[in-house]
Amino acid sequence: MGDLALPHILPRVHDARREARKYANFLLALHARRAGAARVAHHPFDLTVDCATLCQLHCPYCAVGNGTIRRKPSLMDAALHERLAAELAPDLFLAWYFSAGEPLLHPRLHEHLARTAGEEAFTVVSTNLSVPLTPARQEALLRSGLGMLSASVDGASAATYAQYRRGGDFALVMDNLAALARRKREMGLQFPLLEWRFLLFAHNQHEVDAARAMAADMGLDLLEFFPGYALLPGAPGEQGVHPMTIPMPQRPISGPAYEAGLARRETLVQRLVADGMPPAPAPVDTAVDTPVDTTQDTAQGTGAARSGGIGGQGGTRRRCDWLYYSGMIYPDGAFGPCCVATDADDDFTRLDAHPDFGAAWNAPAFLRSRAAFAAGDDGNGKKRDGGGAVASDVSGTGGAAGTVCDRCPLPVAQELQFVQKVRAILRNAPDWVVRILAAAPGEFFLPSDQRRLPVELAALHRPDARALPADPDALARLRALAAAHPDPALARCADILERGHA
Repeated sequence: MGDLALPHILPRVHDARREARKYANFLLALHARRAGAARVAHHPFDLTVDCATLCQLHCPYCAVGNGTIRRKPSLMDAALHERLAAELAPDLFLAWYFSAGEPLLHPRLHEHLARTAGEEAFTVVSTNLSVPLTPARQEALLRSGLGMLSASVDGASAATYAQYRRGGDFALVMDNLAALARRKREMGLQFPLLEWRFLLFAHNQHEVDAARAMAADMGLDLLEFFPGYALLPGAPGEQGVHPMTIPMPQRPISGPAYEAGLARRETLVQRLVADGMPPAPAPVDTAVDTPVDTTQDTAQGTGAARSGGIGGQGGTRRRCDWLYYSGMIYPDGAFGPCCVATDADDDFTRLDAHPDFGAAWNAPAFLRSRAAFAAGDDGNGKKRDGGGAVASDVSGTGGAAGTVCDRCPLPVAQELQFVQKVRAILRNAPDWVVRILAAAPGEFFLPSDQRRLPVELAALHRPDARALPADPDALARLRALAAAHPDPALARCADILERGHA
């Protein structure tokens, strides 16, 4: 859903006060993660809100579609969403309004999106789009402030589409996509970006060129190809849909929005990154210093993770970034650690069991999980046993937390999601944030981050970044936030900003 394009398409926060609050929270998140803190005083800067845990399709490898998810179908009510938006939206850079179900089945989705987007959080919806959309609903979605609508359409013809999106209507989907693109142009809107996301399987891999032509004809902003998860023929549980057998297309992400993003030069980091620096490599799993095999990535799992390869048995594991920057909220108020642990018995707590979100995010399951990861991590992506030797385990906490983190369902996701989101936020960072990070990178980044974020962190070490002048207005805003915030790390950030050194 645009993860690979995100560093180039995430817009800047325009309001200076909102920008100060969001980046102050971002700095606190990085600081807590670097310290391996169990109890945290910041909010997530990224959040997944699953407003509908039901779907009208029956995709064979989807837990909702095939009926294997252990969670009741439900819709999020307005009161719960308002509580979330009031507490969290001012601190969020990103809000993902989808996960287990089909978000367009929620009749008030556009109202929820508008509430969060009003705080300049970039909202994303991933949808099968096989839902009748009246012109009024199309316009409501387009006017909601939605940042991106990603349509999952795994085929350029009705015959290929139907093999995975079982129960979907290809003609309806394409009519909806074309109508949204046409109406968006008529309204003169830049956002939402409209993306066609095409999961590649053996049965549809021949349609790459056809999809490119169709996306261009419709005037879509983005086209993304991604390997679809499927089992090999004859494997136990295989569903007649099989993995792709060709290499990934050379341009997995394309479209005018991506091309425009590559040319952005609004901030110092964007200019430094573009100034003769090589493009960022594929995200690496820093536990084993091996590039993540994105040809195996899927929404539900990866061949590498399932076979004990990258990030699985035989590797070692750093602390999990999700526990410091994100979370997963379900329609009934259940609160899970991430979007890859979708069953109800994997939840960490419920929002209605706590007076506020901060208390929920510091519930015992979160404290145990953060502490268990940090206790086995030397800060450089290496887990160590009691004698100091590098341990041979594991993709999770190794049984120390008593949560789903002991058996992480998708270790590779710990890497890719965090890396792309932080890259996007850093590239939009105002000068005062760059001044703080350039002056004291060791207080905000792990040693292993040099391999995870090589281009952006290299930019922070450039003389241009280190020589930025103080910003009195930003300093005043940061001092005011620090005075009202319980974490002394924020006052520390203000001191660094004022002095220009650690």
